[in-house]
Amino acid sequence: MKRIPEVYSAFLVKLETGVLRHPKTLLLLILLACGASLFYTVRNLGIDTDTTKILSEELPFLQNQERFIEAFPQDDQAILIVVDAPTPEQTTRAVNYLDTQFGNEKQRIESVYIPGAGEFFDRHGLLYLDLDELEDLAAKLAEAQPFIGTLSRDNSLKSLLSILEQAITTDERELPVDLNPLLDKIRLAVRAVLDGKSYRLSWQQMMIGEEDQELLSTRRFILVQPTLDFTELTPAEKSVEAVRAIVEKAKQDLPGVSIRLTGEVVLEHDELATVTYSAEIASLFSLLLVSLTLMTGYRSVKMMLVTLSVILMGLILTAGFATLAIGHLNIISIAFATLYIGIGDDYAVQLSLRYRELLRQQPSRRQALISAVRKVGPSITLCAITGATGFFAFVPTAYTGVSELGIISGVGIFISLLITFTALTALLLLFPPKLTPAAKSESLFPDWVYRIPMRHATLIKWTAAALTLAGLGLLTQARFDINPINLRDPDTESVATFRELLTAKDESPMTLTVLSENKTEAFAKARKLKRLDSVENAITIVDYIPDNQDAKLAIIEDLALVMGLQLTAFPAPQQVNVEDTMAELEQFQQAIDRYLADEPGSKLSANLSRLREDLVSLLAELQSESEPEKKARLEQLQFSLLDTLPDTMNTLLEGLDAGPVTLETLPPDLSKRWLSEDGVYRIMITPRKDLNDENNLREFVNEVRQLAPDATGLPVIYLESGNAIVQAFRQALISALAAIVLVLLLTQRNIKDTLLILLPLLMTGILTGASTVVMDNPFNFANIIVIPLLFGLGVDAGIYIVNRLRNPDQEDSVLNTSTARGVVFGEMTTLCSLVSMAFTPHLGLASMGQLLAIGLILMIICTLIILPAFAYKKASA
Repeated sequence: MKRIPEVYSAFLVKLETGVLRHPKTLLLLILLACGASLFYTVRNLGIDTDTTKILSEELPFLQNQERFIEAFPQDDQAILIVVDAPTPEQTTRAVNYLDTQFGNEKQRIESVYIPGAGEFFDRHGLLYLDLDELEDLAAKLAEAQPFIGTLSRDNSLKSLLSILEQAITTDERELPVDLNPLLDKIRLAVRAVLDGKSYRLSWQQMMIGEEDQELLSTRRFILVQPTLDFTELTPAEKSVEAVRAIVEKAKQDLPGVSIRLTGEVVLEHDELATVTYSAEIASLFSLLLVSLTLMTGYRSVKMMLVTLSVILMGLILTAGFATLAIGHLNIISIAFATLYIGIGDDYAVQLSLRYRELLRQQPSRRQALISAVRKVGPSITLCAITGATGFFAFVPTAYTGVSELGIISGVGIFISLLITFTALTALLLLFPPKLTPAAKSESLFPDWVYRIPMRHATLIKWTAAALTLAGLGLLTQARFDINPINLRDPDTESVATFRELLTAKDESPMTLTVLSENKTEAFAKARKLKRLDSVENAITIVDYIPDNQDAKLAIIEDLALVMGLQLTAFPAPQQVNVEDTMAELEQFQQAIDRYLADEPGSKLSANLSRLREDLVSLLAELQSESEPEKKARLEQLQFSLLDTLPDTMNTLLEGLDAGPVTLETLPPDLSKRWLSEDGVYRIMITPRKDLNDENNLREFVNEVRQLAPDATGLPVIYLESGNAIVQAFRQALISALAAIVLVLLLTQRNIKDTLLILLPLLMTGILTGASTVVMDNPFNFANIIVIPLLFGLGVDAGIYIVNRLRNPDQEDSVLNTSTARGVVFGEMTTLCSLVSMAFTPHLGLASMGQLLAIGLILMIICTLIILPAFAYKKASA
């Protein structure tokens, strides 16, 4: 009874005999199939870049997230805009400006939400102060009433200077602020005019105190929900572009204000943009490097072009299969083209090199092709089976992104095999390579180099064993980086901003959410969660109901009576009267001179002395300027000192009309973010520690989930996604290894040969994993895909070398054969097609390229040095 390889070889010979009878007709049919596949792919292949779909929806943590989104969909897939300005008033003005502009962009923006903003908070904001803070503020404002009253009647630079003149010359006028800070701010404003720079005095900070950062925050947030189109490679591109266009205009209209974009939508959009750019750059270099590698290996432009043509045909047909079988690509399966080139070219290289080797021995091209297929065909078919098995092992896992990649790449391997047996042989027959003279050897090194594995077999085996044991030891320290932020370009605005926010206790976007069915349960859970070491706060809708409202309302009512302002709006600064203002500046300087003469050692003298120097300089410059120039300078000074006062006072005036706050009176856009229509309460838990640190993230998630197992949010998604992916790969690799061993045992019918074939694979896997520890390049969501790729390549290389060792055409060293050259150049083309990713700005792709480079180099060494050394012992036994 014939062995399976013999039967299969006979089948391949018959197949090739038929193929080579009509090579032109066959190529025409294949080209027509490629044309139809390309047309179908272009018309029907979609791209789903929704990263939430790369894992199975059946996973419990994703179901928890889905329940949260169903109850509170408002903040899902939102752009987070961070607004910073030198003063609280500028921040508020920028936020209001952006709110208006975003509201006008109906096509690209679905909704806009500004925490703590709007008519409700303008009116009831004072109630959210602590009782002590409100009492202190009321006392300061009561003292400031005469000052505020004066400016409400004449809000001008002249009036302000007149008040200050009286303050330093008499005891009849008291200011609501410490005079020294105010004098220093005025000096800064004068200095800014002299230097031609912008400056803005914050009256909120002057009245309340700059040390109260919580009350006078200069940072505000805006949540923008964009319109997403997941049929596009970058689904948020048009919306993000629209938002960024508005932001750029705002930066021009509001100088000094920093406006930055971050949040999952922008992070993913910027990542896709970086990946696309990186892939384009990598593809150009890959094409060049692969062509150069093939040219080096073949030493024939014709064979290089034939191989590239065959790879392109297979790639087009595989894309057609992906369109028909799945209908779309995800952010992981979009890498199938690169993987196809990396694996598919291997079969073409092996067959082409063996064909050229046999062509030197046989005058008939047709017979040389048939012999090459008979000798190489069983090996590359076995490689296809084992390689596809490695990819198909991911199909039943929960990692949907790689599962779809496994289907596409697994079938793509068989398409590559079929194209190799048909299109490649037909092209080689029609376009035979030009052979160099037979006397000219293709060996690159002296003969003794090729015999090193056999001559030093014992040393190599002991070294391999020692390295493997060391690798196993290091492998125990390998880890998986669960934070996808670490894979993104750190120089992008979205990543830098996101990382910055993670360091702030009260601003971290990495929060957790717990859902409760009733108010009592929500309040009780929140109370328990607040006691956890890793938790900074646990917020519910109840926290938006101010405490001590009766006492606070009484203070506000008394303050309204004391202020006695009969205004609906505080007036804007008046037009500058140049003559009167110049006269007041001179009088103010003279008042300072008199004060310094009378009180040289007082607590105001130092600040007044510095202010006087700048005032003298300013007056000297103004005296030499024309009327329009004077007016412009004085208007700039008035703007610097008084521009924010109306905003401060108008906010105060609105706050003096506060009323009781209940759940029913909370604004709808706030309520629906904390209490769903179905009566579900949301608890938002903020972290106490910096979640840039993975240990802090794990501690935060684990502590919260001990009290609330169904907690969800980005920290849970990051952690559980990592766990799910690690589990999926562990399951897939065990399954793939078992399947590959079974296939090898059935085909080789020899345990020793099976172990020899697996040797490069296992050593490469161990040492590559160990390298992640040595080089601090941990496994992550991107580079973990290297493992199945190395599985396929490792088995292929081992099969080629072992089969050549067992079926030698001559007595030369196996390293000095077309098989070894095929392994080297096959691996090198793969290396060149993928390693360029190591130099891209996307850290995930860079880590993948780095790990692939290490793995492929180790693969070549293990296959060509270590495997022959272990095989030599068997041959000599």
